[in-house]
Amino acid sequence: MHLCEDGWIRGPHNQLLLWVPHALQKPFYSMHTILVIPKGCAELDLSSMVAHGYNWQRCFKPVKV
Repeated sequence: MHLCEDGWIRGPHNQLLLWVPHALQKPFYSMHTILVIPKGCAELDLSSMVAHGYNWQRCFKPVKV
């Protein structure tokens, strides 16, 4: 996975996974980064992400009023 200049995080087959607004792109690091000093930036854990690709809408849960 990598963050492209257009703001999209793309998967291993160049598929779109997540769009990151320009103002939030700087804190992202490569998945090959071993250590960041000081720690405290945004972290993205996609290990249990099931709502991607055509299933992205599954991550939305409407609020019941």
